[in-house]
Amino acid sequence: MNVKTVTKALAVTTAGIMLLAGCGGGGSSKQASSGSDGFDSKAKTAITFAGWSLDMTPEFKTLANGFHKAHPNVTVNVKQYSADDYDKQLTADISSGAQPDVFPIKNMLKYVTYSDSQGLADISDIAKGYQGNKHIDLNGYEHNGKYFALPYRSDTWVLFYNKDMFKKAGVEEPNAKWTWDDYTKAAKELKEKLPAAGYDANSVYPMYMHNWQSVVQSFALAQCGKSADSTFLKADFSYMEPFYKRALEWQKDKYTIDWNTSFTNKVQYQAQFGTQKAAMMPMGTWYAATLVSQQQSGEAEKFSWGMAPAPQNPDKKLPKTPITFGSPTSLAVSSKATGQKLAAAKEFVKWASGQGGALELAKLSTTPAYIDDKVTEIFFSPEGMASDQASKDAWSKHDMKMEAPVATATDTINSLLKDTHSSIMTGAKSPSDGLKEATQNVKDQGVLDE
Repeated sequence: MNVKTVTKALAVTTAGIMLLAGCGGGGSSKQASSGSDGFDSKAKTAITFAGWSLDMTPEFKTLANGFHKAHPNVTVNVKQYSADDYDKQLTADISSGAQPDVFPIKNMLKYVTYSDSQGLADISDIAKGYQGNKHIDLNGYEHNGKYFALPYRSDTWVLFYNKDMFKKAGVEEPNAKWTWDDYTKAAKELKEKLPAAGYDANSVYPMYMHNWQSVVQSFALAQCGKSADSTFLKADFSYMEPFYKRALEWQKDKYTIDWNTSFTNKVQYQAQFGTQKAAMMPMGTWYAATLVSQQQSGEAEKFSWGMAPAPQNPDKKLPKTPITFGSPTSLAVSSKATGQKLAAAKEFVKWASGQGGALELAKLSTTPAYIDDKVTEIFFSPEGMASDQASKDAWSKHDMKMEAPVATATDTINSLLKDTHSSIMTGAKSPSDGLKEATQNVKDQGVLDE
């Protein structure tokens, strides 16, 4: 899918946004078996790789060590950045010419801005190796006919649910044919039956809806049946209205903690589900690893749980493959890298975004961008991980749409919609009025196509 380039580019007010992204490939029968152009696997080479919170986020060192094992003559040195200020710090390094050879793009909101900065290596040659590959999705990465980054992990949203609570309440478990109406119906049943099953009616809810805007807005965009070019990027947000009406009904009927309480009290979704205060929770697949770890450490209670596909839009025909949204994390190569260092950096990204890196990430219960049967088997192998076939299918079989479209205007639009989300969920504005105001606010910014 070609990335939409908005003609009225955003003015970049922070000096030095000059880079981020570029590379690809790895580990598929559809992919060339030879190394990246000019890569000499026998030459002693050292490259740098950016990461953050290394003590709590082992994926960076795991990828570095895994690649070194596959290519013993290449050493990958991980440079630590702040998780909260990653983009700011990396931008400063790029401006001074001190950026790492390989670095992640945390999310796709700024992909176009970074790609247009002339700081990214064109890695279209590696991306071509994935053409026709069903194990990885490169939607959104082609920009102006080129690829400047490739995904190495990709967390999609599923429905986590407490099997024990459903069983004790005598309510049928979620399945792949659920719509949001079915979700609402189950919530109503759970609210009525959970107290009789021994759960506190004053503190236990049928569901937990976290306060992020994506929980409403990104599901609406993914499942509305229209392209982002004709909705989000035209500032037509009317498709969100039925999703907001449902969310407000869930609050009114006390199926979930209300938005004000969740936001003001900084409610942690991990604790809400992990201590059995909610029977259902839409959340990204990254939570699976956290839940397994917390159940082992005692931070979360011990109970049986599973994953189901995200419920589908009841106003549309049920799709053959469940539609959800996600946010890939990508790898890029510095355009300043040259020679063997450039070749090694590209080869690292090629390996990391393919089966080689995916197998290493799966061992950490981290969802990679590349998923095949072997990767799935490893991901679901840890003790305490949901291991039923329905959970495996929810994790691996879906039609993932971008959390927000990859375009120059996205960052500005998304920021304005964050304010819209809070105004609607607090009841300050009706869904209709709030979304109309958002449309006008976006148009006032002058970032849309004429």
